[in-house]
Amino acid sequence: MSNCHRRNFGGCSAFYLCIFLLIGCGTKNSDGDPNKDVNDAAIVRDDVLKSLRSSRIPEQLRFSREAIDNGLLNDVDRTNHYLKAGNKGAAAANLGVYMSDLSCLITHGKRDQANRYFQACLTLSEFIGMKKQFSQAIHLGFNNIIEGDEKLEKTLAVLFEDATNTAEQDEFKKLHASALTGYYIEELYLLASYMKFYRSTDVTDSVFFLAFRTYATQKDELNNLITYFDHVQLTSAGISAYQHLLSLQATFLKMDSEQLLQETDPKIVMRDKRLLDTFDVLFSLRKQVINF
Repeated sequence: MSNCHRRNFGGCSAFYLCIFLLIGCGTKNSDGDPNKDVNDAAIVRDDVLKSLRSSRIPEQLRFSREAIDNGLLNDVDRTNHYLKAGNKGAAAANLGVYMSDLSCLITHGKRDQANRYFQACLTLSEFIGMKKQFSQAIHLGFNNIIEGDEKLEKTLAVLFEDATNTAEQDEFKKLHASALTGYYIEELYLLASYMKFYRSTDVTDSVFFLAFRTYATQKDELNNLITYFDHVQLTSAGISAYQHLLSLQATFLKMDSEQLLQETDPKIVMRDKRLLDTFDVLFSLRKQVINF
């Protein structure tokens, strides 16, 4: 993937890596009813991602180099830890985390670091049996970068020539849900981090309020994610974050989003205790996911 560094990744957004979470989930239910069970879950999954796709989060949020270098993103060196632990559910969740981080790095032009996260995603996708899906995500998501670059096309052709999804259907759904959860939590974490360390400028606070509006309107998406947890019985895949998700949902329900969205000063917004409570629970949940 090192050949990718010869191209400019700056125009990519979170939308593209969401493709990974949208490909390959819908399969026909064993009882022959295509509208039951799996397809319902696919609808829930789409609802979870809807606001994140439309917000184009990494493309809008510009973090300082210091923030990125000082631990904003998950530590890519933990990849081996997830492999050695042998917990595919945890590995899938952190595949989702790394994919969010990868998108953020690409947007910020951190090409060397992005390559390391790509390799981590590739390794984890192989481990959990979702390499083919990862291959499809890369080709569809970054087609504007790959197309026309013969060296890059050849490199990826070799890299993914044996790409298959080896996880069985039930396992695949659970691992897919784990990856979705990791991705979603990391996207919320990036939003919260941006707001927490935001400093007003003389130009505009519009990006802050874009981030806040996206963050503050996640009640339904959190509910859908919890429903998706219930649907695929995710705990059996090794993810034990369910209670934390419920706690996060509870803090969102306590927040007076409508009132805060009427504010015009970021400082007033960031003094709201109920908003800060959501940050505390979110950061704890994110820590639990990456520390599996």
